[in-house]
Amino acid sequence: MIHRFAIAALFAFVTSVAVAQTTPDAQEPGQTTPDSPKDSGGPVDRLRDDGVSLRFVWANDWAASVRGGERLGATNGGGAVGGADLDMGKLAGIDGGKMHITFARYYGHSLAADDIGTLQKIQGYWYPKRQWQLAQLSWEQQFSDSHINVLAGRLNATWQFARSTYGCRFVSAPDCPYQLTNTSGGFSGFPYVNWGARVKYQPDARYLSIGAFEVNPDRRNNNGLNWGFNNATGVMIPLEAGYETSFANDPYPKHLKIGGWYNSADFTDPELNTKGLHRGLVGGTARNYDGGRYGVYVLADKVVWKPDANSNTRNLAVFGSVTGPLDNAENYTLQSTFGLLWTGLSAARPNDSLGFQGTLFRFSRKAVGYEDDLIHKDSGTNDHFARNEWMTELNYSYKLLPVVSLVPNLQYIVSPDILGNTVGVKRVPANAIVIGLRVMVNMGGPGSQ
Repeated sequence: MIHRFAIAALFAFVTSVAVAQTTPDAQEPGQTTPDSPKDSGGPVDRLRDDGVSLRFVWANDWAASVRGGERLGATNGGGAVGGADLDMGKLAGIDGGKMHITFARYYGHSLAADDIGTLQKIQGYWYPKRQWQLAQLSWEQQFSDSHINVLAGRLNATWQFARSTYGCRFVSAPDCPYQLTNTSGGFSGFPYVNWGARVKYQPDARYLSIGAFEVNPDRRNNNGLNWGFNNATGVMIPLEAGYETSFANDPYPKHLKIGGWYNSADFTDPELNTKGLHRGLVGGTARNYDGGRYGVYVLADKVVWKPDANSNTRNLAVFGSVTGPLDNAENYTLQSTFGLLWTGLSAARPNDSLGFQGTLFRFSRKAVGYEDDLIHKDSGTNDHFARNEWMTELNYSYKLLPVVSLVPNLQYIVSPDILGNTVGVKRVPANAIVIGLRVMVNMGGPGSQ
């Protein structure tokens, strides 16, 4: 009851600010703000001019483990995301108002869970629930004189806080959304939505954001259509300060995001059961702890080079991040990601890109202890899991058509975990090599410009 009251009270507080003031468009998957206006003339362009901006992304991720992991194999997974942004100023005379609606549908299987064992996704467009999903239904209000922007409704937190600028250009998903905030912080991740709100104050390139989001473990099972608080377990409150520019006002754009979170929901021990015994050896229900978890993060990126100072199409950007919880009973104790994205390697292919991303996950002693217990119980060996796991990806995005891309990719995973699939595991998986191909149709989604 206290949790529900806290959710309702915080949500009411944040949304009440929305009725007063707000700034730039809150972008979600499939929602970007182009630097230059698009050509007009077609029916989609005419709709946009009338206040209805349509969005659509379809991606198919084929991946095969050719070495290491729990076993070799190949799987296919993907999904479609579509929606619209409604300019309520044009449609209903409500200046500064926008409505966002997004639906999603996913299919296929996970190489990470089925063959490698890792908790982190190798195919970013695979989700475990193969169902239609309401992925956003929200109202955004902007008051140009106040520099405050408010977004409220059925939302996910990972697209409003700790959001990577370049992470969704990669096929694997440690940075899309940011994995640790999603799993340890309790950030609701796309496409699963809870009630939430975000207030952003941005007088210039600097900004300050605060939010309140319902924590509801049942969100994955109800298609986003159960709008009650019956299964809510707490509230997650993120706070972020940052600095951001774009090609519109900076020849070498940059982002800096510093933030943290509080999660009031109860949580479970990665290793022990309710009797304090090792769950991996004797089974039982995980020990439960009262809510009150905290964590911090820093994300940064910058365009560092352009072959033509007068053009923004071709550029080299670097990015990095680090985050960690401030409590002990978690699967992770640290995530650090770094990488680069080189767009337009040649003047002949200005829209192609070459990307590299590396991510370090450091697991807690409790999480590794649980994995060790499972191996010892199932096989009788004394093998041990490493606390540090590396996920790396090298990919090339080839623009076949303006909205169609082919993205061959190579991934290498050092010291894979088995937290994504612990059934019947009898050995510590070897370092894994994965090859893959993404086919994407992208009209208005991340990386479409």
